[in-house]
Amino acid sequence: MQKGSLVRRARQSQSEVWEFRWREPGPTGTRRHRRIVVGSTGQIADESAARRAVAALQIEINPNLKSTQSAITIGDLVQHFRQRELRTEFAWRTFST
Repeated sequence: MQKGSLVRRARQSQSEVWEFRWREPGPTGTRRHRRIVVGSTGQIADESAARRAVAALQIEINPNLKSTQSAITIGDLVQHFRQRELRTEFAWRTFST
């Protein structure tokens, strides 16, 4: 099971952000490094709150673990939806969805 790593990263033109990093197997079998910005330090104050925010992502990066899949909560599902589905690339969806 991967827990990933959570780092606080400075940005040039913005405030600091929390970044979640993990590795996954690529198409040729080599491990690929992945990362996603969880939120700014203004939105998420400390590391424990950021860990709670990435709980749904951990379920996604560990698909073969049945014990992890059965422990999903409604809050994890909501966080997953906000992080994956309400990004700016999906501008046709709004927060009222």
